Amino acid sequence: MKIRYLGHSCVEILGKQHILIDPDFTRPPSPGVEFICVSHAHKDHIGQIASVSSGVVLAAPDVCEIAQKMGIPASRLKPVKAGEQVENIKILPGFSVVKDPMYIAVSLLFRLRLPDPGGTPLSFHIQDEADVLHVGDAHQFPIELRPEILCLPWRTSPIRSEKYKSMLIDMAKQVAAPYILPIHYDLSGTEADPTEITHRIHSVILRGEGWHDFNENKEINLS
Repeated sequence: MKIRYLGHSCVEILGKQHILIDPDFTRPPSPGVEFICVSHAHKDHIGQIASVSSGVVLAAPDVCEIAQKMGIPASRLKPVKAGEQVENIKILPGFSVVKDPMYIAVSLLFRLRLPDPGGTPLSFHIQDEADVLHVGDAHQFPIELRPEILCLPWRTSPIRSEKYKSMLIDMAKQVAAPYILPIHYDLSGTEADPTEITHRIHSVILRGEGWHDFNENKEINLS
């Protein structure tokens, strides 16, 4: 199994299935995507979904409706909810902030507009040679789970940034994954340095834009 970061919150996995998570990327995925998992419907998580020509979309029903309006045919949409499983993809509750009053206030203050509809958030547990947990851009994950790889949304919050980053580290320590793949750190306006994570936690940080190859839960190559 191998995994790589494609920008914003987007992660590509090649293993038992070819999976793309949160299709708003700065570098395109490889052809032949089989499943597209969408944690929620904010633009920086779903924005380029229509440019991916293959793959069944796994998302909450209201997020599937948004994807259909963006050009995804109904035949490629599979509405899912927490607790379901599709192939090696376990659907879990999501904790990305989509309706919180503080989030709305921050959007009005710094972006001068209401946030886009986010729909119902989900998290995804990919069960492969190395299990992967993707939580969207959540800063908490109150579920007991021990994946090998945590996709950690590392970013600078417009307010109380240091406290926000401490909450992300607390979540990472709770999940206790041996490997962390930093995501979301390159989004304009909330950029952050993923090397900061190294000094705050003992997990191995998967850096760079190339593939990280895993076999039987052990990293074997960084490309």
